[in-house]
Amino acid sequence: MTVTTEPCQFLQWDSDFFGFRIARVCDRHLSAADLGMVFTWCDANSVDCLYFLADSDDAGTIRLVEEHGFHLVEIRITYEGRLKNWNPETRPKANKRLIIRDLQPEDIGTLQEIAKNSYKDSRWYFDPRFSDETCQAYFQTWIKKSAEGNADFVLVAELEGELLGYISGNRERHESTGTFELTAVKEVSRGLGIGHELFASGLDWYLREGVDRILVNTQGRNIPTQRMIQRHGFISKSVQLYYHKWFADQSLTTN
Repeated sequence: MTVTTEPCQFLQWDSDFFGFRIARVCDRHLSAADLGMVFTWCDANSVDCLYFLADSDDAGTIRLVEEHGFHLVEIRITYEGRLKNWNPETRPKANKRLIIRDLQPEDIGTLQEIAKNSYKDSRWYFDPRFSDETCQAYFQTWIKKSAEGNADFVLVAELEGELLGYISGNRERHESTGTFELTAVKEVSRGLGIGHELFASGLDWYLREGVDRILVNTQGRNIPTQRMIQRHGFISKSVQLYYHKWFADQSLTTN
């Protein structure tokens, strides 16, 4: 790691939400000297929890951090797709009865209820320092903030007047790249093609906005989402490993 700025970034939003000082390592590769600088920075900034996203092919970095108390919480897979041959008019419809529309302000409460139990594959649920209630509140807050303007789009799926799912995403301002952010389907409505139609409708949105290259991240343990992404022609771009490092014997509680 060539350090031109600080080796870590303090995460104000995460820290405010969870009530503990949380930071992330800025690079994907670490030497022993780099790790020493990371620990010095964390000590100076009173960090309680440190996130580290490592490239999975760097055996030296992985061995180093695991020897120093970093715990694996997620395998992160990034998929990439192109919209060169995507046609919203002729693409298959996963469920023709569904209505996919833009979010309305009155939808937010329902979206938060869907979010509550939709992200159990995420890394926070696999860190025992985070309670399930804290994780639920985290994602409920995340989709609310996305709906209120943090995402470039939020689309919802409606069937016979009932909201059953949503998808959100962002686009890079200076290049033709988009990234899906959050997607969820009401637990009792899964298997009806709702996730497929939301994903395809998100691709329709990107195409209208002139975006050609799409990225989407998911967990290695989330096989259904991987299969859905692959069915839309996306291919693997990278595999990374997410670690959490705790500096004290503390437990998180919801504020």
